[in-house]
Amino acid sequence: MLLGRKACLGFCVALGMAVLAATAAAQVSPGGVHPAPAEAQPSVSVTDLSPEAVDALLSRLTDADVRALLREELRRRADEQAAAARSATQTGVRERLAEMASTIEARLADWAHALANLSDRREPIHQSLGRAEHGIGGMLAAMLGVALAGIAAAGLAGHATRNWRAWLMAPQNAGYWDAVVRTVALGLVELAPVAAFDFATVTMAPMVAGALGPMVDYVWIYEVGVTNSWGFIVLSRRAFAPDAPGIRIAPLSDAAARRIHGIVRRAVQIGAAGWLIAGLSPTLGLGFPPALITVALAGTAVAALLIVATLRSYGRIRATLASVMLDRGGEPSALARIVIAAAPGMLMAYLVLAWVYWLANWLESGQQHLYGPAGTLILLLSLPILDALGGELVRNAFRADTPSAGRFRAVFRGAWRMLLGIAAVFVAARLWGLDLYALAKGDGAQAWADALFDVAVTLLLARFVWKLILAALHRERVAAAGEEDDAEAAGSRLDTLVPLFRNLLLTVLVVVVAMILLSSAGVNIGPLLASAGIVGIAVGFGAQTLVRDIFAGAFFLIDDAFRVGEYIELDEKLRGEVEAISIRSLQLRHHRGAVITIPFGELRSVVNHNRDWVIYKMNFRMEPDTDPVKVKKLVKEVGKEFVAHPEHGPKFIEPLKSQGVYMIDDDSALVIRVKFKCRPRAQFVLRREIYHRLREVFAEHGIHLARRKVEVVSGGDASSAPPAPILGSAAAVDGDAARGAGGDG
Repeated sequence: MLLGRKACLGFCVALGMAVLAATAAAQVSPGGVHPAPAEAQPSVSVTDLSPEAVDALLSRLTDADVRALLREELRRRADEQAAAARSATQTGVRERLAEMASTIEARLADWAHALANLSDRREPIHQSLGRAEHGIGGMLAAMLGVALAGIAAAGLAGHATRNWRAWLMAPQNAGYWDAVVRTVALGLVELAPVAAFDFATVTMAPMVAGALGPMVDYVWIYEVGVTNSWGFIVLSRRAFAPDAPGIRIAPLSDAAARRIHGIVRRAVQIGAAGWLIAGLSPTLGLGFPPALITVALAGTAVAALLIVATLRSYGRIRATLASVMLDRGGEPSALARIVIAAAPGMLMAYLVLAWVYWLANWLESGQQHLYGPAGTLILLLSLPILDALGGELVRNAFRADTPSAGRFRAVFRGAWRMLLGIAAVFVAARLWGLDLYALAKGDGAQAWADALFDVAVTLLLARFVWKLILAALHRERVAAAGEEDDAEAAGSRLDTLVPLFRNLLLTVLVVVVAMILLSSAGVNIGPLLASAGIVGIAVGFGAQTLVRDIFAGAFFLIDDAFRVGEYIELDEKLRGEVEAISIRSLQLRHHRGAVITIPFGELRSVVNHNRDWVIYKMNFRMEPDTDPVKVKKLVKEVGKEFVAHPEHGPKFIEPLKSQGVYMIDDDSALVIRVKFKCRPRAQFVLRREIYHRLREVFAEHGIHLARRKVEVVSGGDASSAPPAPILGSAAAVDGDAARGAGGDG
């Protein structure tokens, strides 16, 4: 706020004088004499200074001193204004309450005096009744005729539409939209008797105006009271459909629907009766005090009815709210449990406060302030219907009966409920005369309210986007019958890629939300973005290895070279099961337990032992005189045994078979190769079992594995003595045979 020239000049002069006085008090004269005491110094007023003195005073202050002192003074004045505003608000509230109490006290005293002296109203009553041309009997007969005309017209309209009502209440199918269409149509049909009653009443009254006398003025009160209350009861009956469960659009049980409609109907009837009775007082000359008291008593009776009904239905309110909020079962969230537990108490407190608010305004001004109390209550009763409407819209948008569609339905159903709750808060505040949006985003809105509104919207949108990400990148998978292999492969790929994508999207979302929140809080994010760009360039030059690892990992994942849970081999020493994949490296779990972390940039080739199928070959070194045909038959029989085995059989894709003589070893041993085709990673177990079984079968049929031997030929006559073979130990032979059986050939 800018100060005027004179105010600024005076302010600066005053501050300058204070600074000079403090400076002078802290200094001493060259002769060591202190200045005179403050009380001995003459006081100087700003108005006593000449322009030259003012200039001399200001010349001693620096710009920094002036700015600092001006800032402190402006803050002090701002604090004083805020305190004054708070004090004014509190004072205004107290004054308003005191004024209301005084007005109500005075009006109650006047009403009590008027009721105590009703005998003084004989003359106005006689004058009012004297307007009837045929006396009191004719007036009553005419009023009865008007009422009967309206009732007869309504009865004829109801009789004419009875077949329509019966057809609309018997749905052809159980679809939601069919129920909505029939409910709306049935409501319009049931309003036909109300319209007929209104038309007949308004038409009949002028015909007997002379006989009605003063009751001519009462006809509009009667017509408005009956028509509005009747129409509201029709609206309640169609909203909760206690008589037509087949087309009920509110997600309520039959008992809950009948109970709620019964309470609403009784409350409307009490209010209408109070309105009709109160209208007789001014019409017949009794004055307004009896009418005002009657309406106050009727409104109090309605509030008492609702409060007692809430007390009696404490548990049922919780159960009904739980059935509506949980929507086809499920575990309630913490917020849902709090709302369900606190709903009856909050409803009761609201009814009490709404009754006090309405009664105070009615007693003070005689005006019906019903938009806030009654409108909010109607809004609360409409929330289950609107919630069911949103649920049906979401179900129609995602019709597929799949887990993915179910997750998206849950996300959008939650978003609908969130929007419904926010809209209900704004509408309820508007009904009470408070425009929340204008307070937050209007021309005169406070900066903190504007920022808080933007922050709330940003966080809600971020929450919705994150829920969508979680629904789209859900890791749970279910394999369909006959598709186990494809589902397992797809699931393994999802387990590899989903965490990376989810973390990446979460990082981007957090950064974007943080920038928006800072911008909403008034922080200039332009320098932050520029600094982030410069830092990014610097980091890019200094982290080339990291960038190489990230890009290499991205291409490995795009190529689907490996997945989490697969057994891979990078070289002779680096092998193991892929345990985790990060943005720059992977972790292998060696079969001995060690965890090996390898950056993607260091990967050259990857041998994957988990894809589709594996052909495993085993070499057996047999004696030179072994019959290959016999070996082939034995291998085939063993292959049949393994295929029929309950544990090992499902692991085979093609059974064990012999490929015949693969080669002749240097020491005249026959190398016979067998092979089998199996599922990935099953070869390690199968080769062990196959080797043990074949060794047993070969031994049973007199077929022996060849032993390694070395022939030593002496320098003498080779024919004089046969060469003496040097045989290895049995353990060495068995170990060599095992190595031969386990080789890939």
